[in-house]
Amino acid sequence: MIYDASSSLRKPLTLVISFALALGACVWCPADEQKVSAVDQLQFQQKNAQAQMQELQERMFHLGELTKEAEPDDAARLLMAVQRAREQLIVEQMIDALNLLSTKDFSRAADEQQQVVNKLEELKRLLTTNGIDLQMLMANLKTINQAITKLDAATKEEQRQKDAAAKLAEQQKAAPLDAKPINALKNDQQQNRKTTDSIAQSVKGLGGQASAAGATLGTASQAMSAAEGQLGAGKPSDAQVQQSAAVDSMKQARQQLAAERDRIMMELEKMVRKQIVMNLTEMLDRQKTVRAGTEVAVEHMVSTQRETQIKIKQLGTAETSIVRIADQTLALLEETQFSLALPPALRRVQQKVAAIAATLHNSQADASVIAAEIKVERDLKDLLDTFKELSVAKLTPGSCKGCKGDHNKLEAELKVIRMMQVRVNEDTRDADAQHGAGNKLVAAGNLPADINPMLRDKILTVRDGQTEVHDAMERIHQAMSAPDEPAEQPVAGPQ
Repeated sequence: MIYDASSSLRKPLTLVISFALALGACVWCPADEQKVSAVDQLQFQQKNAQAQMQELQERMFHLGELTKEAEPDDAARLLMAVQRAREQLIVEQMIDALNLLSTKDFSRAADEQQQVVNKLEELKRLLTTNGIDLQMLMANLKTINQAITKLDAATKEEQRQKDAAAKLAEQQKAAPLDAKPINALKNDQQQNRKTTDSIAQSVKGLGGQASAAGATLGTASQAMSAAEGQLGAGKPSDAQVQQSAAVDSMKQARQQLAAERDRIMMELEKMVRKQIVMNLTEMLDRQKTVRAGTEVAVEHMVSTQRETQIKIKQLGTAETSIVRIADQTLALLEETQFSLALPPALRRVQQKVAAIAATLHNSQADASVIAAEIKVERDLKDLLDTFKELSVAKLTPGSCKGCKGDHNKLEAELKVIRMMQVRVNEDTRDADAQHGAGNKLVAAGNLPADINPMLRDKILTVRDGQTEVHDAMERIHQAMSAPDEPAEQPVAGPQ
């Protein structure tokens, strides 16, 4: 069955990606048992991974195209995975790594391979979680928002044409009409019909109320076509009747699109909550592992210095992966506008992680690094606990219009703000302990030139942190006090 093949292909995809991630494993045992150089083995492994990935992309695309009509959901999943792999240029980067291995430029080849591994990990995460469903919902939401924007413009244009036809009808009662204005109006009507058809085409395959909106826009298009005929026959009065019906249908279609948009946003909200919890959980788990490794490294620094420095540098790579997950989470938050307070809070944690990673990459580790890692763990745990509670909480009414009336979400936002303020207060006390006038200097905005550079950086960091807390709180306040959107009156369809 084609359905079985397409829906089961996601499992082989993750297996092939896992294979590509294990480039260091031995995958070639020559039949003649001749000794093969390490470079030859690496080249073969890289070429094999590249060929597997290329073949898999082609198979997924082919099956996705075949199953578009019978199984649109599975087809969309397959095609989205292919699109992501192609956008990331994974196969092309594998080829670059192979070429670098051929020239024995191992340092650059390793960098290219690490980038490929990062992209494959991201793609695997997308396929093994609700990532594809999330991406599909976001793509559908984007399509609907664009359709609503275009439909509003087209509706306004149709209303203008209706008014213009009414004026021509009045003029016709007094004297015969000149052909030029009526032909111009006919051409305008033809163009607006094409625009409406394009909008209908863009939403008809989205399902739910969006598909119903596509059908309603089809009715509007028919009325526009009839209006074109009436204008061509020199009957602007009859054209006006058809245009009025078209406007009613377009308004009805907008309501249907808005209803589908609200449904998607509710579903998207649930999925984003879960994805954020998953990302924060992974970041926290990785940070705990790095911290444990750092503690062991510091303990053995004196006895096995060289080996320990190598391990510390490897911990820097692991710490960098946390920065990457934070980047992905911030991108998700920006695209979905899920939270007002979480982005600045997470960005501040990401900055701390990046500083730790830079120190570890330099093969440096001591008690201060461990202390910084523990603080990052504390911050991630606080954020995770907050959004774990939010992810399982039921929607409860509140006054936060920016939070879609969700009292629990507003409470989560305020908890994050409180956490940010507590951390800024801690940093302020720390800076004040180093320099008693630190807070006054910040308030005055005038740091002396001879101040200790480390203290100067700390004071500026505190100032920036306080600014972020203020800005986040201001955004929440604006969202709470924003006026309600006027309710749209239901519009009956054309008779």
